[in-house]
Amino acid sequence: ILYTGQYNSEGIWRHDPRTGRTGQVAAFPSEQNRPLDVTFDEDTGLVLVGVQSDTEGGGALWTYHPRTGRHRSYANPVDDLSCVRGIASRNGVAFLGGDNTAPTGPRSTVVAFDPVAGRELWRIDPRQTAGTAALAVRGRHLYGLSRKGGLFVVDIPRRELIHRADVTSVSNGFAALVTNRGVVYGVSDTTVFRFHPRTFAVSVVVPDIDGGWYSGAHITNDEHGRLYTMRGRNLVRITDRPRY
Repeated sequence: ILYTGQYNSEGIWRHDPRTGRTGQVAAFPSEQNRPLDVTFDEDTGLVLVGVQSDTEGGGALWTYHPRTGRHRSYANPVDDLSCVRGIASRNGVAFLGGDNTAPTGPRSTVVAFDPVAGRELWRIDPRQTAGTAALAVRGRHLYGLSRKGGLFVVDIPRRELIHRADVTSVSNGFAALVTNRGVVYGVSDTTVFRFHPRTFAVSVVVPDIDGGWYSGAHITNDEHGRLYTMRGRNLVRITDRPRY
């Protein structure tokens, strides 16, 4: 089953490819109008959606449980100025990447959030000059990209920022991350890239990617470890086997 966050103010929708049936399964306040990122947390069984409010500012976290149909909305889990642009999860904890475009305040605060209890666990400022573009989890590490090409890595158990780097050579603007075969991959409007799992050094996988996207490139993987993104309006499948 495919679950999507739908613009404009359409909440969460469900599509069953076996029957072709599509419809809304969860509605939320209309001002929470722009879903930005969707992930599924296997530990809690929840669909998690990060949201931006175009009219009110700030954003929200939506949760939906496909088995029970229960859905909840948590307004401004980062702060009143930040939308939730990136989401990743580990052991039932949702990591929310904030994007603050206002003139004041931290740019890219990350909040560790319990999506079942609906409460913040802790937060960290990755010390970026722009808001979060994307998040991904690999083991104990939370990877993040900013919208100005900053990489940051957080040690989750220690709740510490352990690495920062300038990766504008491969990403500067909207981007996406995915963990595939134990490696974190990213895509921007120019490049598919990956990070070394020990040193966090960045390597180019595919140059000259220019997907026909609105609000940034996207990347995903399948059960065989193949990556998928777009070049122009064409789907690209990538097989990469780094020797780490």
